[in-house]
Amino acid sequence: MRFILDGAIAGRGVIATWEQLIMPVLIGVGERYEATARFVEVEHLLSRSVTEALSGVPRPPWEIAPRALLAAADEEQHTLPLEALAAALAESGVPSRLLGARVPSQALLDAVERTGPAVVVLWSQLRSTGDVAQLERLLALPHPPLVLAAAGPGWPAPDLPPEVTVFRGLADAVRIVAAASR
Repeated sequence: MRFILDGAIAGRGVIATWEQLIMPVLIGVGERYEATARFVEVEHLLSRSVTEALSGVPRPPWEIAPRALLAAADEEQHTLPLEALAAALAESGVPSRLLGARVPSQALLDAVERTGPAVVVLWSQLRSTGDVAQLERLLALPHPPLVLAAAGPGWPAPDLPPEVTVFRGLADAVRIVAAASR
C-alpha cells in the first residue's frame, strides 16, 4: 500500500491521489465493511498507510510561519481529510498546523488566540460532531480568523453562519486556504 501511495503522490500529486485513488478505495472498503461487518483491519491498515504517505510530503521551510490551523471538531476522530489538506497545502508551499482528532472547543479557542491564524478549518465527518456552536465561538473571538471553514459532511449546512466557508473538495480547500494564508 505504501509503495502504491508514495508512487501516486510523487507522480500525480496529493490532490489527484486523494480524489482518484485514496477516496475511492476508502469508500469501497467502508462499503464492504457495512455489507459484511468484516475487514475493519484492512480499513485501519489502509488509513495508517495513507497517514504515513501524506506525512512524507515535504513541508515548507520552518522559517515560514503557518497561518492555517486545521483541526477536527470536538469528539471527531476522523482526520485523514485534514491530513490530505495539510499535505496538499505543503505541496503548494503553504505551511499549516494540524491539531488532529477530537480537539475540545476550548483548546481550539486557545490555539486560535495563541497563534492568530488567518484560516481555521474545522473538520466534521459525522453529524454528531458537527456542532455549529463550535464555529460560533470562533466567530465571537475578538480577532476571529479571516476565513473560518466548516469542512466535511458532518456540518448541518442550513444552520451554518453566513461567515463560514464551505469547501467543495480538496482542490477548492487548497485554493481558498492558500489565498488567505499568503
